[in-house]
Amino acid sequence: MMRLAVLLGLITAAASATASPAEKLPAAVSRELPAGYTVLAFASARPDPRHLFYVVALAAHGETIPDNGRAPDRPLLIFQQRSGGGYAVVGRNDGVVLRADQGGQCDPFEDGSITANGAYVTVENGVACGSHWTDYITFRFDPRAGYVFSTERLQSWSSNPDTGPNAAALVPDGERVIRPVKGRRVPFSAWRRKADPWR
Repeated sequence: MMRLAVLLGLITAAASATASPAEKLPAAVSRELPAGYTVLAFASARPDPRHLFYVVALAAHGETIPDNGRAPDRPLLIFQQRSGGGYAVVGRNDGVVLRADQGGQCDPFEDGSITANGAYVTVENGVACGSHWTDYITFRFDPRAGYVFSTERLQSWSSNPDTGPNAAALVPDGERVIRPVKGRRVPFSAWRRKADPWR
């Protein structure tokens, strides 16, 4: 019974770390958002009792993919609660959340998400139209350095050449895991993508 209670508690904690579509950012965070953007997704993160963060993915209002150009960047911002209750931006990275034209065929963040669990925040990009892949980028809270890069996990699937009646439609191509160089901290704002997940 005790194990079940602990398991249910962990599931509840993980679920509460991801904002549902009906949830809204606190007004103190919304006031700090840059003009000209709308919120795509967000999650609250409390890596320890002394720190509260909101991690927010943004898109330009009415973003479109120009005929001769590239879609607008989608900033990912980290807001930290201050002692007076207000929030301040402590990190920004325009390369974590993929642009609308970076999915190959589909918007890679249409079903994307941000989740927070303890010291870790993970952003998921992915598509399942034509090509099938997911890209999970995780950052870890370091009390000395703030959020730093932890891992990038790339997974992809291809059509199954086996057309038998019981064959799965897709088979995994494998997985690539990218980690920082041992002993090196890569700050959230300094992280850059090493490879396009759809290639």
